[in-house]
Amino acid sequence: MSDTNDHLVLKWLDDAGLSAVYDVEAARLTLAYPSGEKVADVKVGQAFPVTQPGAYLDFSDSKGEPVGMLRSMESLDADSRRAIAAALATRCLIPIIESVAALDEITPAVILWRVRTDRGERTFHTESPREAVRFLAADRIRITDLAGNLYDIPSLARLDASSRELLDLLI
Repeated sequence: MSDTNDHLVLKWLDDAGLSAVYDVEAARLTLAYPSGEKVADVKVGQAFPVTQPGAYLDFSDSKGEPVGMLRSMESLDADSRRAIAAALATRCLIPIIESVAALDEITPAVILWRVRTDRGERTFHTESPREAVRFLAADRIRITDLAGNLYDIPSLARLDASSRELLDLLI
């Protein structure tokens, strides 16, 4: 949102009475204000999806114009929290790696990964670990493949022993 000086103005959404409904079949989120006003086909994103999930949610309308930002969805009713979570899950598809079947060095700068994710088996290529693997926390990593796709391992400690051994050799 802009004022007359073309400066960005952030509109904070008041969570009191705000509600959200998500239509799964149409993949559409609708926000409803206590006044009865509704904004349909809202897109939602998170400012800090890894470090503060569920906080600082950015909403925009179907034209990409800002609707506002919600500090946290904690005080929203359970149905609204589920609706927003479903919209985020549809928009932010980052497969979770559940196990690593193989890591093969194709060249010194290219690694072939064969993994099982929460969305099925995947095979992808990355650059060297220095470029492709980023620690998000002491036990959590995010991998970026050569096509720019992201993969997440929320906890290295929760992987099976074989997966951890393969990753220990790489990272």
